[in-house]
Amino acid sequence: MIVKERVIIFIDGSNIFHAIRALNIKIDYNRLVSFLSKDKYLIRAYYYSSMPRVEDVDRDTPEWDSLMRQRKFIGELKNMGIKPRIANLRKLSTGEWLEKEVDIMLATDMLAMAFRNAYDTAILVSGDSDFCYTVETIQDLGKRVINATFRRNSSPLLRAVCDEVIILDDYVDEIILEKPKTKEEKPQEEEKKEEPQPNRSLWRRIVSLFKGGTALFV
Repeated sequence: MIVKERVIIFIDGSNIFHAIRALNIKIDYNRLVSFLSKDKYLIRAYYYSSMPRVEDVDRDTPEWDSLMRQRKFIGELKNMGIKPRIANLRKLSTGEWLEKEVDIMLATDMLAMAFRNAYDTAILVSGDSDFCYTVETIQDLGKRVINATFRRNSSPLLRAVCDEVIILDDYVDEIILEKPKTKEEKPQEEEKKEEPQPNRSLWRRIVSLFKGGTALFV
């Protein structure tokens, strides 16, 4: 009996967001998880991010609209079976939002699950070098770490300490969000309507009348 490698996927949402925005692409996270866990036994996938609390955002503002889009996205992740880990953004006196705790949450989960022997391999979807020490500690526990990252946000230090590296730019077609086809993109054969065929019997009669010199013009 072949025992598949047990994997848990840890997605650094902020890091990936900035990478795909720069590339002007949208990721289908369900396809991303399926791609990364191919031929492996997937325990679970986690997505780490932060957003404001509802009570900290004024309604009828761009910030409110952004929050509603984020909440909808988090709901979609849940429907895919991806477990969100969300920290609260903190609003500074300057009006800016400060992201805290997300990296700590991700690193803590990776370490805690490694100690509990919850996986054989962690797949870290990030390019942040802050995770280097976490990766090395997990390796000391006998676990492997695969780094999946986009080139733009990829840290050479993180790539160097991981057991394997997947450059996601090389597999964009595998993970990109597919757009619904427009009418213009549908196959031509679906677009074409069958042209009406002339009544061949009638056409032959008309031709024979001309050939016989008995055509009648009104």
